[in-house]
Amino acid sequence: MPDFPFGTTITFSSILLATYIFFKFSAIKKRSSPSRVTKSSSSSSFLDKSKVKATEKVQPVDASFDWKTEEPVKQYPFKNAAYKLTMGIKNLSVQDWLLIDSDYLRKLKAKKEIVTNDHPFYPKEKQLTDRTVLITEECWPAARELYDVVIQYLCDKYPMYFVVDSVKGTVHNKITDETHPYTADSVPLEDTKELLFKLSRNIEEDFIILLKDPSRESEKDGSEYFYKGGVFAFAAGFAPSDRFNMPLSFIHHPIPGYESKLKLSMNRFFDRVSPGQYVSRMNFSVQTHDRFYVDDQNKNHNLKEGEETVVFKKEDLDFDNQVHYRSERQTLTKLPKSGAVVFTIRTFLVPMSQLKQEGPEVTERFIGAIKGLPEDIADYKRSVAWGPAVIDYLEQ
Repeated sequence: MPDFPFGTTITFSSILLATYIFFKFSAIKKRSSPSRVTKSSSSSSFLDKSKVKATEKVQPVDASFDWKTEEPVKQYPFKNAAYKLTMGIKNLSVQDWLLIDSDYLRKLKAKKEIVTNDHPFYPKEKQLTDRTVLITEECWPAARELYDVVIQYLCDKYPMYFVVDSVKGTVHNKITDETHPYTADSVPLEDTKELLFKLSRNIEEDFIILLKDPSRESEKDGSEYFYKGGVFAFAAGFAPSDRFNMPLSFIHHPIPGYESKLKLSMNRFFDRVSPGQYVSRMNFSVQTHDRFYVDDQNKNHNLKEGEETVVFKKEDLDFDNQVHYRSERQTLTKLPKSGAVVFTIRTFLVPMSQLKQEGPEVTERFIGAIKGLPEDIADYKRSVAWGPAVIDYLEQ
């Protein structure tokens, strides 16, 4: 909380203010861990910072924790109601910032194929590395700070899997059987980009580093945060390189209604978020393939000029292997030294047949959510193509 400029003279107004602060803090309840099944929830535009513990430190998981048996969070943030475009953010405990579950190795493998330009689906000429692993020179200090923060976080939370050798200055990931620098100091400044690759070998979340750029304040949206670095291997519907080194509004410009409904509140929130504060939001969609990275499908703005949307029929789709429910768990925090905003994206791909097995509570909500999409959002999410077939499949 900010300091208040009280003087040495006690006034009636200062007594009132002190009383207000006392009851404000007395009303704070301890936050509980999120449910393993996540639904959507309402939230205010700006979260109450009084609920953020500035000194909150991640705690080690229980000694019985086993990543191989840890089920991924079931993330179903949709409602059986008309869709409303909101920020949809809520406070997040530092304990739940970065996660490891039974999908860990599978997703790290998929990420490695993308960031090393070795994906079996894409030709080498596509140069996936240049599209997904990006950084500007002014982002080097923030990237190095993030590396130290993430590695220490993993060592603190999962000490049975991330073992530090203080003599060699390394950390050994016992799940991948790989060894990495314990701190960024052991990597030359000009090799900072290598730290991004190393982070992608330890966390399955994609991460984007955003910074202010005073040299571009005269440009349109130049006072916003700019996408200056990170690994975005699981992008859906665009190539990250097309939005690299661009302001926040440009990154979100394809989203219908962003400019009029979200731009102002989003920029204000990015300015106000503080170190030690973590927030999260979720989204959902559907794709008719099993790829984590796709820059030419998933969204209708990927259609070429003159190309029309093809409406799928249920009998033409493979709901066990190809049609997937896709959701992103996005988190946001701010680094204390550089002031960079860090945006992480954890991507879930669930076969539609698996979602159907969740039963009517989930499937009926999902059907209602698809039907509740307004025309512009339905077009953006391309539900005009897959929606009828998915609804037909879930209702049968």
